[in-house]
Amino acid sequence: MVTIKDIAREVGVSPSTVSRALSDSTLISEKTRQSVKEVAQRLGYERNELARGLVMGSSGAVGLVVPDITNPFFADIARGVGEIAHHFGCGVILCNTTEKADRELSYIRLLRRKRVDGLILTSVTVEDPYLQELAQSKTPFILVSRLSRSVDAPYVTVDDRAGARLAVEHLIELGHELIGFIGGPPDVQPSRDRMAAYREALREHGLAEKEEWVCYADFTQAAGRKAARQMLSLPEWPSAIFAANDVTALGVLEVAEELGHRIPEDLSLVGYDDITYASLPRIQLTTVAQPAFEMGQIAGEWLLSSIEGHKSYPLRCVLNPHLVVRRSTAPPGS
Repeated sequence: MVTIKDIAREVGVSPSTVSRALSDSTLISEKTRQSVKEVAQRLGYERNELARGLVMGSSGAVGLVVPDITNPFFADIARGVGEIAHHFGCGVILCNTTEKADRELSYIRLLRRKRVDGLILTSVTVEDPYLQELAQSKTPFILVSRLSRSVDAPYVTVDDRAGARLAVEHLIELGHELIGFIGGPPDVQPSRDRMAAYREALREHGLAEKEEWVCYADFTQAAGRKAARQMLSLPEWPSAIFAANDVTALGVLEVAEELGHRIPEDLSLVGYDDITYASLPRIQLTTVAQPAFEMGQIAGEWLLSSIEGHKSYPLRCVLNPHLVVRRSTAPPGS
């Protein structure tokens, strides 16, 4: 491995001069800086960013913590963060918690020990105690698609109540009166908001909410399968189901097909997120679209600009979702 001493010997200067030249110090002449950089490039020198980070107190990277990287929604957020980080010349360290709170804490502490310049968190629950610890540290962070009641943290999210109302009112306008709901985890704010909006919409239209047609679950395909199997095995089952995310809706789609129920003739189905799979010809899922890629971009730009000192205000960004109507919804009994 080529070292600073190797470059210094080749150029005929001291190692400290090489170090300053590679850091673009104004104490070194332009001619010497160019000579050092040319030799470094010719010898294939690679700077030890870890050692430099220990000295500078900076790693040149941000941490991104997600609950499930296999979910295309979080993958799109990661793409948005990555685009902005590349523009800033910054790296991204991705950590996948698999929805486990203890793993989330472990990753946050690991990233702080690695001296990341900031954190982007998408896996924080409503009453997450780790946020209070993080807020008392000097590590800047921002929440994406999550809110916290315990900490006044910057965030980028979507109006989930408005999005859920779009889904439920679409079904009501089609003539559905028997509408089930499969939510996400009960300790996640978007899941709570979507559940609350579902109930409000039914109440405002004078429709009954049946306890056996409403449940919290994980935002996973397996959870969608399990909830759908229970719901569609009842003596009376709903004519439509609103699933709190598209991945869960895919699980419902699987079970409906297994049980011989046609979509949308026998069962209408609405998801949430508008992931890539939702528009596939065989699926054609009606869903509520939220701009995941844009959310990642906004969060990354605010965090990295704040780290560089260009922004100091706390971000409170709420984006608007919109309904995308495809072939998985129709009037009941169609």
